[in-house]
Amino acid sequence: MGKIILVLSCLLAPTLGGPKYNLEEMATTACVGIAPSGYMTVVAVRRWCNAVAPDCNTVCANAAPFQNGPANDGFTCFNSIHVYKKRPSLGKRPGPASGAESNPPPNVGKYGPIIHKYGFNQGNIDACTTRSCGPNYCCCSGTY
Repeated sequence: MGKIILVLSCLLAPTLGGPKYNLEEMATTACVGIAPSGYMTVVAVRRWCNAVAPDCNTVCANAAPFQNGPANDGFTCFNSIHVYKKRPSLGKRPGPASGAESNPPPNVGKYGPIIHKYGFNQGNIDACTTRSCGPNYCCCSGTY
């Protein structure tokens, strides 16, 4: 009986709870995109979205080092983001792999995933020191 429920929940999940975006991949991609220039290793470290949770300076400092050179000594925070959950899927984008589309794709003018970047000196919010909910991923880098 448990296997049947598991299979049904996997089949129905996209219709019951919306699309299942990979939040970690989205967060890592966003962090790489907003990383300062230079030679570094970039990671997105999951943060508990709660005012009692540690800030991103602490989260990054406590993340395990990655033994590849730039991150041997651990990580430091350079920014933070909030990846919103349960966003709608816009559906498959039909058409050729490249070149002009002969027909407009479905859901033109709508958007799916949302990522908020915090940055620095925005009112009372500093990307690496805020303890609000707020950031649910910390953008961390390891450099020489």
